[in-house]
Amino acid sequence: MPNAAFRSRQELDAMVDQIDRQLDVLYQASAAASRAEVWSNLAGAALKLAAPEDHEYVYERLHAVFRAHQSAPASP
Repeated sequence: MPNAAFRSRQELDAMVDQIDRQLDVLYQASAAASRAEVWSNLAGAALKLAAPEDHEYVYERLHAVFRAHQSAPASP
């Protein structure tokens, strides 16, 4: 029986997809000092929602999203 405290892979995928769609806005709206700090905060939050056996899966998905957005211009 899955632990109700953790999200399913489907829910985790939906969360990562949402981050992908809104990452540039999150970068601009964040009070964080850098993109790296935004990435760290989002990854940490996502991993808290994932079961331990899903951590690598979520991290790899997030890493791909952040790399895809890496070439976007830095916020002022």
